[in-house]
Amino acid sequence: MNECSAPNASKYAQIIEAAVTEFQEKGFAAASMDRISARAEVSKRTLYKYFESKDNLFRSIVVELSSRFAEVLELRYEKGRDIREQLTELAWAEGRILMLPDVIAMARMVVSETLRNPELAAAAQGKLDKTKTFITMLKEAAEDGQLRIDDPERAGQEFIGLIKARAFWPLMFSGGALSEPEMAETIENSVQMIMSRYGIDPDTGAA
Repeated sequence: MNECSAPNASKYAQIIEAAVTEFQEKGFAAASMDRISARAEVSKRTLYKYFESKDNLFRSIVVELSSRFAEVLELRYEKGRDIREQLTELAWAEGRILMLPDVIAMARMVVSETLRNPELAAAAQGKLDKTKTFITMLKEAAEDGQLRIDDPERAGQEFIGLIKARAFWPLMFSGGALSEPEMAETIENSVQMIMSRYGIDPDTGAA
């Protein structure tokens, strides 16, 4: 359950969408629960029934956003299976989520609040960081002999950074989201760069 009591799915979604817009436009400190209820077209009583405070509402948005990336966090390395296929699947798990405009909108809100209120946003970072999943897959692939990596942490950061360089960070300023062909190209290029840097020739065993 999210941080509200037994929410009606439709009203809950309306409030979350309205709050994202309000926080983006006004910032957390200046955001108004009255305006959020008006934007969501729900009564203040309904709003406070679901979310007892602005802090609670902000945390619920972070929880909602982090839940979208559950597929990424659940992916695990499969011993012996072609690493290029596995890296492509991992990249697509991230990429499919980044193609959703509402995810980008929520992410923009959280990123903007990081600049305005680092203390409030600090807790959000842990829930939203998927880098560990990328690091773990690359580390286990190296241990399995499919990649040659001295620093899996750096390699994981590089991999997710390649994807976000086109599919996330530019959209924080422009809005929107990549199309499926654009995402496919981004993922193919990102996987190819990782394989070029860390891949092993199956015939010679050389990197």
